[in-house]
Amino acid sequence: MRARIGKRYSEEVYEQACQWFAEFRASTAEEATRQAFFAWLQQAPAHMAAYLDVASNWRRAGTLDVGARFSKEALIAEACDADNLVPFPGVAARPEGRRRSRGLTPAHVSWAAGLFALIGTGLIALWMHAGTTTYSTGIGQKRTITLADGSVVELNARSRIIVHYTQRERDIDLVRGQALFADTFEPNRPFIVRSRATVVRAIGTQFDVNLLHSEAIVTVIEGKVAVARPRPLRVSAAARLSPLTRHRAGDLSLVYLSAGEQITVSPTRRLRPVSANTTDAIAWVHHKLIFAATALSDVVQEFNRYNARHMVIASPSLESFKIDGVFSSTNPDSLIAFLRQYPGIEVRDAGGRVLILRRVPK
Repeated sequence: MRARIGKRYSEEVYEQACQWFAEFRASTAEEATRQAFFAWLQQAPAHMAAYLDVASNWRRAGTLDVGARFSKEALIAEACDADNLVPFPGVAARPEGRRRSRGLTPAHVSWAAGLFALIGTGLIALWMHAGTTTYSTGIGQKRTITLADGSVVELNARSRIIVHYTQRERDIDLVRGQALFADTFEPNRPFIVRSRATVVRAIGTQFDVNLLHSEAIVTVIEGKVAVARPRPLRVSAAARLSPLTRHRAGDLSLVYLSAGEQITVSPTRRLRPVSANTTDAIAWVHHKLIFAATALSDVVQEFNRYNARHMVIASPSLESFKIDGVFSSTNPDSLIAFLRQYPGIEVRDAGGRVLILRRVPK
């Protein structure tokens, strides 16, 4: 693909286009990210040309299944249609009655590129999410999902995944929450779970991924997986790219985990597997919450997955307070009653919230 850069656009523009394409495949873009992408498209005709080129090459490689109606030629023809004319700075509308040429001059392509940035963004969104399926759960809900290949996902409360299967790999984006994965054995098509903090690659295994704040806790129940923490990609035009985490496939720090091992992945913590109680790690499947020297901030986040009445730590000094105990996820009062027993903690009902404060000595 690099051989095609030449006169059409610079290597820097092509690299930016690759980053945007990977960004939309790897996660669900927030509104700010989409707006930044649209602004980037409008900066120069070469931006749209490079982006379409990246998508076209990806499609020809057989890793993205999109219909022919989203081809580059069809998109430009759609943009050049007289019915699609909209005001655009620096572009004059074609005089009425003038016969439209069958050929596209460089000026037409430039005009279409700017126009496409305004009217074609809906097609881009459809293009990026072709072949994906989203599953989610609400407060206190759990869900069992059997995927097309027979793999099974147990989705914890307040969780969301996006499934994207291709002929070469099986991609799962864990957007939020926690999930237990049991993937089928397909040695030529790896099973990959991505989140904002980690990438897990597996073949025929069972493992749990739990997102907590900026961390991801990966626990292997059966088999062996490879866990990676993406490194930020260095680009000279980073300020114009999406603020989300970016990475190249070859720019990862890999650690291998076997059954009975667990790893916590964060931006600062060293990747080091430890022995884990796998029964405790997936106790949520059986409606149990098991905490062993767990920070109160993590306990509160877990509690709020199951309860509409959220718990809030009103005294920041209590966030690192350690909690031990076994509680029912279907009975929130058991944890509240437990916290009330601590002499240094005050639990206060405040309408729709439960406030946790440090008790002031009288």
